[in-house]
Amino acid sequence: MSTAEQVPGLRTAPRVTFGVVLFLAWGIETVFWLYATVHSGADGDVMPVVTAVAAIALLVLLAGMEGLEVAVIDRWRSLYPERTTSDLAAWLAARQLFVALIVTTATLLAHREAIIVPGSGSEVTQGLVLGLFDLTWTGFTVLWFAQIFPKHLAATNPDRYLVHLRRTLFPIVEGVRQVGVSQPGEWVASSVERRLDWPLPHVTGIEEVPPVHEQSLATIWRELIPASAPAGSPPPAAEQERPKTRVE
Repeated sequence: MSTAEQVPGLRTAPRVTFGVVLFLAWGIETVFWLYATVHSGADGDVMPVVTAVAAIALLVLLAGMEGLEVAVIDRWRSLYPERTTSDLAAWLAARQLFVALIVTTATLLAHREAIIVPGSGSEVTQGLVLGLFDLTWTGFTVLWFAQIFPKHLAATNPDRYLVHLRRTLFPIVEGVRQVGVSQPGEWVASSVERRLDWPLPHVTGIEEVPPVHEQSLATIWRELIPASAPAGSPPPAAEQERPKTRVE
């Protein structure tokens, strides 16, 4: 194998290695977290078990909502041909409530007063260490399993995703939208943008090249895991001559 063929692997090696280390560290933290939860339940304290179940249930709900965003954006015109883009924006603003509340609530529910090292009987109760544990375990769990995974799942097959989750999740988001939970954020955005004269037509100095083909959020997310091409095959035409954006 030539050096040119080895370069892509060499470039991705640090990224893959770091990803493996992070995943192994998360796995160890998960064992500690589960052990502390089960240990508390065995001692008669059922609240950690209850909060653990509640935290996992909320993360599952968040995963459903995150994938729903991608699927709905990609299929909005097909689902509601009579509705406008403004309706889609209002729907997306209402959906954001679940991201804000679930991440915060799940972090609080997943917190443990002590982390027990299995087999040793030793406990970690220091506040700073527990805080870092909560930050890393909950943060990576949300990022990997409640955001990236469902978004790519919905992007790969939006229709199938909607078939399974539309009836369950749509009424929840619509209820939040009707109540007006997102309204204050819309007021703030409108007020600040008016004062700063923010609209796009006033932006100068950037020459935009028309896209080769229409891209939705789903088509972009699908490229996170591109289909592997046979060895030695030429790159796609879109990659051979990619339009560039000139900034002056």
